[in-house]
Amino acid sequence: MRKLRFAYCALALGLISGYASAASQGTVTFNGKLIAETCEIDTNDVDKTVTLPTISTQTLAKAGDEAGSTTFTIKAVSCPAAITKVAAHFEALDSTGFDPVTGNLTNAAATGGAKNVEVRLYNTDSSVIAVGETGAAFDVQPDQTALMRYIGGYYATAATEAGDVTAKVNYTLSYP
Repeated sequence: MRKLRFAYCALALGLISGYASAASQGTVTFNGKLIAETCEIDTNDVDKTVTLPTISTQTLAKAGDEAGSTTFTIKAVSCPAAITKVAAHFEALDSTGFDPVTGNLTNAAATGGAKNVEVRLYNTDSSVIAVGETGAAFDVQPDQTALMRYIGGYYATAATEAGDVTAKVNYTLSYP
């Protein structure tokens, strides 16, 4: 009887371990690097306000319409000699600050907020920068500064409705 119980236990363990290995579909490995010496953000650029143009909802009449592109800059200063390129890495303030499907910033305007509109980030070559991605890298100049240029603009998720638009994103300097 004891051998029979042992056989059942061995069979059950075999089934459980087979199920556990069958449930695994893959692995995510995170690799990164931290460096001690970094550039600083110019004090005038730490917290930026970018004013997008006032446009008509007719310009953003259907999903996928884009308008109101506005360039903004972030200046890095005091870059160590070892750093030759710098970029901005854009991060969501929280899980409600961006749309995981489009990668855009959601409208956080409270009362009177426009409907069906997001703010999209771009590199100067018009390629999209999704929240959670790093924008294009810029050369550090001989004076140990770098001027990074990016673009923000409106993006319609459906026919837009009039109102205020406010979106925020955190950024940190990245060294490709």
